[in-house]
Amino acid sequence: GASDEARLAPIIKVKPEMASLNVASMNFGDRVFLNPPAMVERFARAMLEAGVKPEVECYDMGHIGIAVKLIRKGLLKPPFRFSLVLGVEGGIPPTLKNLLHMVEALPENCNWQVIGIGRYQFPLSTVAMILGGHVRVGMEDNIYLAKGILAKSNAELVVKAIRIAKELGREVATPSDARRMLGLRG
Repeated sequence: GASDEARLAPIIKVKPEMASLNVASMNFGDRVFLNPPAMVERFARAMLEAGVKPEVECYDMGHIGIAVKLIRKGLLKPPFRFSLVLGVEGGIPPTLKNLLHMVEALPENCNWQVIGIGRYQFPLSTVAMILGGHVRVGMEDNIYLAKGILAKSNAELVVKAIRIAKELGREVATPSDARRMLGLRG
């Protein structure tokens, strides 16, 4: 894998408005996704100093607890953004019970989204919308529009998510709404 410096370079040089912060190591399929505690704190500090909003990616329950420690140390500032990733091999299984458990463990003053992998994308997204959370859909996580039907584009998956949101009575955020909710600077 890339060195810590190579992974951190875009944060320091480019200073994107938002970037993923992986807070723990885990087995990821047949690889190890290495994020030792000292490195995670270093990345969180660099993001804070660069004005980059962390999107805390949680692949398991313990990852939320690690993020809470970063909050207590002042390395993450509100509003906090959490991505609850369910269904990745080596991470938390994609069940309703697990999603509810993760949501209950989130700190106050946070905004969260679910990332359901594969066939769990839309069932988990629907539950997240019902619970007041947000969703991420796209071909990075799922290539099917429905069972046996390949999506032709990310746009098709987004249109489906919008339809579900509207059926549930949820407003769909505009880009300006999303920026405000996320506390982005631009």
